[in-house]
Amino acid sequence: MDKRLRVLIADDSFVVRGGLRNFVQALEGFEVVGEAASGKEAVTLTQERRPDVVLMDLRMRDGDGIMATREIARNVPEAKTVVVTWSDEPEHVREAVAAGAKGYLVHGRFGADQLAQALRTVAEGGAIIAPSLATEIIAEAKRAASDPSRLTPRELEILTLVQRGRTNREIGAELGIEEKTVKNHINSIYSKLNISSRFEAMASASSGPKRP
Repeated sequence: MDKRLRVLIADDSFVVRGGLRNFVQALEGFEVVGEAASGKEAVTLTQERRPDVVLMDLRMRDGDGIMATREIARNVPEAKTVVVTWSDEPEHVREAVAAGAKGYLVHGRFGADQLAQALRTVAEGGAIIAPSLATEIIAEAKRAASDPSRLTPRELEILTLVQRGRTNREIGAELGIEEKTVKNHINSIYSKLNISSRFEAMASASSGPKRP
């Protein structure tokens, strides 16, 4: 991606906003186009400045991050939200997914490289989840293998790569299969786990497969 990615930061802590700003500004190919101290302000600034990615805190005054994420997904869908929070609670991951977030990172558990990967991945239409949640994700996928709707070894392999933020094309190249075949496997995973998006495929492990 040649153009500079435009990033908006939303957190009610001045210190956290400053830390994220320094992180982003130190990355090549990124620029901070605004900062918001509340969910309501995050929605307004996103509509005005049209960032590629919004880094969103979960709990803020005057409209929390979940509300803001939902509004942004509805009204400015080209702006992708990555939740950046202190919580790795499964319920918070589920809330973020339901609101339309495309990524979920936990403070203190990512560095500059991981942040850059997350920003690029969601801007390009992918999804990303905190590496600290990866073990739970894969463990749940393996538990699903004991269900009647179990995942095949190939599906588990592909789910692992989805969790790492790989695109269908990248997965196909890594596994030596056609991109269309990857898509078919992912559709099967969605069906078995009763989900409908890549981020849900990642987050489902924190809560278990959804039930009809």
